[in-house]
Amino acid sequence: MSFGKILKIIEEKDFSIHNQNTRREISKINKWLLKPQELTHRKLLSILKFLSKNAERKILNKHLNDLQFLLIHIVEKPKENRINDLKKYYNLLEEDIETIKFLMYPEKFPPGGYEKKLKKYGIELYFPKVIFKKLPFKDYIDLYALMTYVPLDEKNPFIQNLLDEILNLDFLEDKKAYFKKLMDIYKSLNDFEQHILNIQLKNFSYYHYKLFNTNSVKGIVIDGSNVIRYENKNSIQQLIEILDNMFLEKIVFFPVHIVFDNNIEYFLNEDDRKALKRLAEKKRVYFNSPADEMIIYISKKFDYYILSNDRFKEYKVDENKLLKIEKFKL
Repeated sequence: MSFGKILKIIEEKDFSIHNQNTRREISKINKWLLKPQELTHRKLLSILKFLSKNAERKILNKHLNDLQFLLIHIVEKPKENRINDLKKYYNLLEEDIETIKFLMYPEKFPPGGYEKKLKKYGIELYFPKVIFKKLPFKDYIDLYALMTYVPLDEKNPFIQNLLDEILNLDFLEDKKAYFKKLMDIYKSLNDFEQHILNIQLKNFSYYHYKLFNTNSVKGIVIDGSNVIRYENKNSIQQLIEILDNMFLEKIVFFPVHIVFDNNIEYFLNEDDRKALKRLAEKKRVYFNSPADEMIIYISKKFDYYILSNDRFKEYKVDENKLLKIEKFKL
């Protein structure tokens, strides 16, 4: 493929949207990596989606503080020997180290494995500096967007339709049987079709990507009032942020139930009350006082996890099923 044809691709509306989403995501990751003392486990999960499964496993097997220390060391003085300390400590592949350098300093370093991923364009033998002269790229984020862009084949509407159905899968609305049906279709795809679909899922919704690429899918009940009132902030935004990240490193949650106390609206401002009213239209959103009774009932009936900082001391609850809010906060 010539540079002329690539120019046509990057002028496409779909590529422009993909590029904007990629830049927004990497800019967020970049800020987190350059302030490692503020890194949380939830932020780490978002960072690891840019690295290999090998890197994900090795980094998660160590304590978060170890990674913070090594990153602080790099940020203070970003020299090659300090980056090598990170590589040696986790025994990471060169491609993963190159990607970490790119995420930290996208104006200086190309993403790891860019040569291999540019083969589909026939420009893998060109050095980045030459590519930048030929294409209107302002930094390596644009190059990464090109690497990860996979336009769906217009002649294969089946993949596009499946992508749409998966992205519309709603853990507050849809039945487990419908999820299983989509999973069966997904598993029936060949490796290439799954690869294309997974790239698109990663771009649009990391939750849905994880949902279709894990062996551990569990149901969960959220103590909605407890989340909203977390740290006395009385904000529904806290709940919405958690709903955008309904997964942990080894578990993805589906379906999801939310239980509120009947009086929760009195703790919210007018805008949050409107948002709560829209959320209340979902099938698995309930109001009950005391909320604890319904939370425990649903959890025990279906063997679901509970997301709450309440310890439910008045009830017999499996401690292993209780998940703290902090696990889901960025």
